[in-house]
Amino acid sequence: MVYADTDFFLALMKPSDWLKGNAEKILGRYKGNITTSETTFLELLIVAKKYGLDPIRVTAAVMAITGIEDEVPLRAAYYMKEHGLNAFDAFHAAKCGGVIISSDRVYEKVGIKRIKLEDPEEE
Repeated sequence: MVYADTDFFLALMKPSDWLKGNAEKILGRYKGNITTSETTFLELLIVAKKYGLDPIRVTAAVMAITGIEDEVPLRAAYYMKEHGLNAFDAFHAAKCGGVIISSDRVYEKVGIKRIKLEDPEEE
């Protein structure tokens, strides 16, 4: 497998990018052999928010290119798009399994049980 970073996926997804042609050639050469990490998904979600891109479409496109079937990045994208969470909170929410220790109330609005860091006696 060949690891691709954020720049590769951005070059493919942006309507115009000075690296788009090269990225397309590399995609053709390594199709079915490209992977990435949660770090790339996180960076792409931050960029998606910055440029008003649909985080679910961006995430789904990367998953299609890489064959990654992990639902965490897609769930994080959903939390961003549908509930307005930032990329970091969205990933925490997607990974926590339904319970999180935090002082951030944002998790409650997406139905995650929060163990209150600010008051551990009150749950």
